Amino acid sequence: MFSDLLVGFYRLVHGRLHLPGAGWLLKRFAPMLPGLQAYPFSVPEVGVAVLDFRDEAAFGMVNLALGDLGQDANLHRCLEAVLQPGDVFWDVGANIGIVSGHFAHPRFKLSSLHAFEPNPGPLKTLQSLFPANGRCVVHPFGLGDKNQVITLSLSSAGSCVGSMARDFHEGKQIQVQVRRGDDARRELPLPAPQVIKIDVEGFEPSVLAGLAETIAAHRPIVFFEHIFLSDEQVRGLVPKDHLLYFLQDDGSIATDFSQRRRGHDALLVPAEKAARFKLESR
Repeated sequence: MFSDLLVGFYRLVHGRLHLPGAGWLLKRFAPMLPGLQAYPFSVPEVGVAVLDFRDEAAFGMVNLALGDLGQDANLHRCLEAVLQPGDVFWDVGANIGIVSGHFAHPRFKLSSLHAFEPNPGPLKTLQSLFPANGRCVVHPFGLGDKNQVITLSLSSAGSCVGSMARDFHEGKQIQVQVRRGDDARRELPLPAPQVIKIDVEGFEPSVLAGLAETIAAHRPIVFFEHIFLSDEQVRGLVPKDHLLYFLQDDGSIATDFSQRRRGHDALLVPAEKAARFKLESR
């Protein structure tokens, strides 16, 4: 009951009144209340996510239900602009399912959604959100350029920050399963995606290398976080006959490479699919 009151207070103060500091009580009591460490939170028309409010990511799921997408609002709007009814969407580095939870809503009419997450912490929440959803499938492994068990470095800041390419010395390290994307697509088998979102904290080049065959044959639009990559790495990720766009913090799309540091996410767009973009470019 007390857990419900605390979550309800957060929804009122943050979601309706838009006042700062609403999460302080949840963060204060989460380490002491088991009810806040496995809180069943309903995402309308999608499912029930079992949230652990000791993890900052849990607030993102609540904010999603409140219509507050925070710093990911531009990414969501751009994804909405390109995803079409009947599309297959792959969410690589899905964490607890904030992006997947948004696009799993029936209004998007996706053919299927495949969420990939190797970190066992957020994976539990992700699996709880889609326990028996035929269109939304959770894969308990990461994607990379080879099939292997690899070290995932976790940050003390929460599950939103974890990397197989960066070392967070203040956190801990765990071993997780990674599969080559092209192999996983053939062996499971998985439907080829029309849109892919990749957010893996600097491991993006390995993910894209492992999906080279899928990208060449099926030519999906790919969203990827680029802030932890060098200019040389980003340029090396652009396949033949693809356009490289940068999603800016103000919501616009830039084609000028010198503008890449004004946002977090980049897009690889097959030339023949550029017309899907209805956002203003600059």
